[in-house]
Amino acid sequence: MPEDDELLIIAATGDLILDVAQEQGGQQYAYRVDSEVLKAKSRYFEKLLSDRFNEGRQLSAALHALRTSGHESIAEAPIGVLPRVAIVNVGRTALAKAASIQNLIADFLRALHGLDLATPSPPISNISNLAVVADRFDAVPCLASYVRRRKFLQLIDAKAKGKPNLTLTEERVRQKLFVGLYFDQSSWVSKYSKLLIMRDSVQWRPETEEDHTKALWWDIPNGVEDELIKRREYILETINSLQAHFLGLYTSGERQCKLGYDTSLQCDSFQLGEMVRFFHKIDTVRLQGKIYDNTEPVYYLGDIERLLASLRQCSNYQVDANHAHCGLRSRLLPLLDLLQNQLSLENGSMDIGICAECWHNGRSEYAWSLAKRPVLWAHPRTSTGTPSSGQRNGQDRKTSSCTSRHVIVRDWFMAMDRHWSL
Repeated sequence: MPEDDELLIIAATGDLILDVAQEQGGQQYAYRVDSEVLKAKSRYFEKLLSDRFNEGRQLSAALHALRTSGHESIAEAPIGVLPRVAIVNVGRTALAKAASIQNLIADFLRALHGLDLATPSPPISNISNLAVVADRFDAVPCLASYVRRRKFLQLIDAKAKGKPNLTLTEERVRQKLFVGLYFDQSSWVSKYSKLLIMRDSVQWRPETEEDHTKALWWDIPNGVEDELIKRREYILETINSLQAHFLGLYTSGERQCKLGYDTSLQCDSFQLGEMVRFFHKIDTVRLQGKIYDNTEPVYYLGDIERLLASLRQCSNYQVDANHAHCGLRSRLLPLLDLLQNQLSLENGSMDIGICAECWHNGRSEYAWSLAKRPVLWAHPRTSTGTPSSGQRNGQDRKTSSCTSRHVIVRDWFMAMDRHWSL
């Protein structure tokens, strides 16, 4: 049991001492708190301190004894006679030092009591750890309201204004996504989920072993982590299908050069050779024999924007002066622009990121991980293509939410087959 001189006073007139440790038998830290505040702000404490649990019954008995013992008020009672409740495990935080745990729980309890935190403008690392503790003690709505009132997230955005996203480590991206999800900051959810999808994660590598001791944001719960993985896989599959589309065209035997010259056949052969050489050079295609193939599936690791930039480097190869526009470049770039409109981190759509409203309110209709794959996607300029002008199946897309817009993008990336030709 902590010594009284180590007691942190959260509520000067509090009627309860909390003894908190991160693990069984670990160092405890004591806090004087108001039990009624805890029950009102945390569903965990509401249950724990009720008559349904031994802790609640002991608390009621101890407070009754204090009121009938001659003390004018519980506030004036000696610390040593106040009831105590022990708490073990404060959640999967990123804190290893015991003193940091002590300060974190103190801030959590201050927030529940509506008091100022130890740091007036806490950094994202502090807020993300508070979100973990709030989740552990089922007090997320209270902490979310507290963080909004204090404008902590707006202050963090103001400090980061003008700084490129590339300066953010993966942990910072994950912390901001985690906080956005838990504390209702929808702009953070869409922005940082997209950033994580585009940049990849060390957690998604095949060789990475599951580690339940790491902070909670390294394995974001409630299906979010699996959703991010699924979205990235479908996006990579879509980009791969674009490459496969052109290789298929030039190996099909169908004439691609439209000039009608005697050199058209040579032009097609030349373009196929240059195309294969280019894709092999940027390491997006593997030449593998099929007589005996024992290779494992390989996924692109790294930034998807960098991948698109590599594809844009294709030269406008030509077999002779008459074939200035027969190459891959003139046909590939417009399709890369179409992808870039969705995938760009600077000015692209946010539809590939997670929309907090749709995720929380209509996940079954919205989530990529729950959706049935469409059979076909065709280029929007074709008569059979998915509309991109706000019309779908002849109906005006005016709904109370943005789900239908997200679904149009989802269907593109999830399609089992894609017709890229105009």
